Amino acid sequence: MSRAMALAPNGESTIEESPLLLASGLDSGSPRSPDAAPRSLDASITWACLASGALMCLAPLQYGYHIAELNTPKGIITTCDKDAAHWASLPLCLPMNDAMFSLATSMFAVGGLLGSLSAGWMAERWGRRGALAYNSASFALGPLLMAFAMSPAMLVVGRFVSGIGSGVAVVIAPLYLSEIAPVNYRGTLNLLNQLSIVLGILVTLVIGMLANEGPYWRLSVGFGLVLACLHLSVIAFAVESPRYLWSRNRRAEATRILRKLRQTANVDDEVAGWQSVGSSNHAARSHAAGEPSARLEADCETPDTAKASDDSAHLELHSERSAVTIFNIFAIAEYRKPWMLVLLLQFGQQLSGINTVFFYSSSVLEKMFSVHVSSILTVMIGVLNVLATASGALIVDRFGRRPLLFMSMAAMAVSVTLLGVGLALKLNMLAVVSLYLVVASFAPGYGPVPFLLGTEFFDVRAASAGGSWALAANWVGTFIVAVAFLPLQNLMGEWVFAIFVSALLVCGVVFYYKIPETKGRTIEEIAKKLK
Repeated sequence: MSRAMALAPNGESTIEESPLLLASGLDSGSPRSPDAAPRSLDASITWACLASGALMCLAPLQYGYHIAELNTPKGIITTCDKDAAHWASLPLCLPMNDAMFSLATSMFAVGGLLGSLSAGWMAERWGRRGALAYNSASFALGPLLMAFAMSPAMLVVGRFVSGIGSGVAVVIAPLYLSEIAPVNYRGTLNLLNQLSIVLGILVTLVIGMLANEGPYWRLSVGFGLVLACLHLSVIAFAVESPRYLWSRNRRAEATRILRKLRQTANVDDEVAGWQSVGSSNHAARSHAAGEPSARLEADCETPDTAKASDDSAHLELHSERSAVTIFNIFAIAEYRKPWMLVLLLQFGQQLSGINTVFFYSSSVLEKMFSVHVSSILTVMIGVLNVLATASGALIVDRFGRRPLLFMSMAAMAVSVTLLGVGLALKLNMLAVVSLYLVVASFAPGYGPVPFLLGTEFFDVRAASAGGSWALAANWVGTFIVAVAFLPLQNLMGEWVFAIFVSALLVCGVVFYYKIPETKGRTIEEIAKKLK
């Protein structure tokens, strides 16, 4: 039965059958015999899994759009072109100095911090899909405020609201992708998150270039409303995370969805490895009452999975002892090490200087080229970003996370150094080539891998809280770089890039000794290794 999003009496989003899964042809009422079907642990990415992930990734795409939306139109937003066409009821521009424009840029990160810290609670309260559906409100309101801004302050508020939505999106989307992905293709599927972000950046750069005249910057910043409405209209076709449903003791539903995502009835081994965070008392009551979920668990149990089921019951009792939240995750010994690692991964990513390229590339290029040429060059940066990120998706599950991360960081250190030298010595060609090299180095490795590892380091109990803290660190780094870069550049000149190179080197050493390889391991196996 196809239906739109609905809420259960407790407020959680509920899923019976999405239209996407109905089209998969694996009816939950009559699955193939588990003994005759291939194991889900050996499954590859199915069309149902890919399509559901892609629909949810419209959320991080909006984050990518908003992060770069003020890049190209900076000049026409802050300085009025007296010869341009006027829109009678709205000011042609919003005059402001560099400090005010930096505030407008950085308030996006403040909103993102708030959204990230709220995302864990939202994901547990309404589910992964439900949380992103509600989050569309922020993605709709922010562009409206910016498109109809009457003053710089109104633009700042719009950026803040869009930041809240973006913070929620970049926590929940990668978490969702890791939870629906086959274990051997988790890295590949999770790179849909980063690919969506860079596609959003490319879209905003193209629209910014086309609307870079007179009052049309309002269309550029307002286009986010179209994306928000699009996402809200299609999100009902995605499915809820089966791992999340299992953790809420909605096990019949979780198993049914997992069978269809994997296109096999034999999901026993995969289900047996999940850590349940639902109430064991509720599970016991369900078993006594003969509820479908309890009967399904009994049907799924085999001699090979009996021990895993006992372990799962023990973990349920453990989970009742203490819920994992953003307020206590760092106080729980088994999560303290992964918590610190994801903080450093995300904060260090921003200290690499990558966002200076996306925030200020137009300003840097306009010092050397005309406005039109610099806009085209900026769009080409976005194209390269997409292509390099796509290449990472093809190799992350073949070569592993560590090689990809360290090669990316080493190449970035060289590229950022060359960028600083090119700008300092007025070597325009070297500066332009270096901008492209920075993006090409970052996109396949240091861009997506921290997001991926942030979802792999925590089991299902701590996934939401850990993801919230990881992205909070990312937003703090984004805010610091956005606020400090221009003043530091005015103070230090191009030596400011030495800070980014130093951060890359220090973080690289720490990661080399502390971060394990996670390729081909289940999330539970990784979590145990980090304890």
